[in-house]
Amino acid sequence: MSLIVKESPRRFFPSPPHPRSMVMLPTRSNPPAERSSSQSSDIDVSEVRGNISDEGKRLVLNIISYFIGSQEGCFGASVGERLKLIEAEVVAKDGKASQGRTVFEIKIDKDMCNSFGTLHGACATYLVGPCTMTALGVLGAALGIDGTGVSQSVNIVWHQPAKMGAKLRVISTSVFIKGHIRTSHCELWDKERDILYISATHSTVNNFRSSPNRSKL
Repeated sequence: MSLIVKESPRRFFPSPPHPRSMVMLPTRSNPPAERSSSQSSDIDVSEVRGNISDEGKRLVLNIISYFIGSQEGCFGASVGERLKLIEAEVVAKDGKASQGRTVFEIKIDKDMCNSFGTLHGACATYLVGPCTMTALGVLGAALGIDGTGVSQSVNIVWHQPAKMGAKLRVISTSVFIKGHIRTSHCELWDKERDILYISATHSTVNNFRSSPNRSKL
C-alpha cells in the first residue's frame, strides 16, 4: 500500500529534540491519504523525542496506525495498538537526509507469548513489520518520495528469549531506500536491562513510485 502525503518535506524537519517520554498510538486510524489535516493535528506529539517537526512525528504515527489496521480489526491489531512512539528522527549526511530512525516501546503481555511464556516468533515478526515501515516512511518523507511498500522478506535472528513482562524497545533504522526494493533493520531490546533479544532485516517492495495519483511531498 502506498503512502500519499501532500505536505512539503521541509515541514517534517528540523525541530528541537523533546524530552524522552511516550505517546500512545491512536486507537483508530485512516489511510494516510485520507486522514485530514485537522485529524492529524489533534494528535499530541509534544513529548516524542527526535529532530523532526511535529508534522513528521504525526506522520510516523499515521504510517504505523495505517499498517496496523486497528480500525478494520486486522490481524495483530490488539498488539500493535499498544506500541508507544518514543523517538523519530532523520539523520543527514552531507546536507541530505540519509537515514530514518524510529523507536517504539511495548510490554510483553500474555497474548504475545508462546506456551513457554516467552515472546512468540510470529509476534516478534509482526512487531518488526510496521515499526520498520515507519523508519522507511519518515526518510521517504524527507526525500520527497513514498518510502512505504509491501513485505518481500523478513529475516530474524533470536539472540535469547524475551520473557513475559519484559518491556521491549523496538529500534528501527532504514538501510536502503533507492529503487523499488527497500531495506530496514530492527532490533528488539530489553528497555530496563539493556539486553538484545532479536535483530531483523526487513525487505519491502514499492511499485507505486510511478503512479500518476501519488502526490509529491
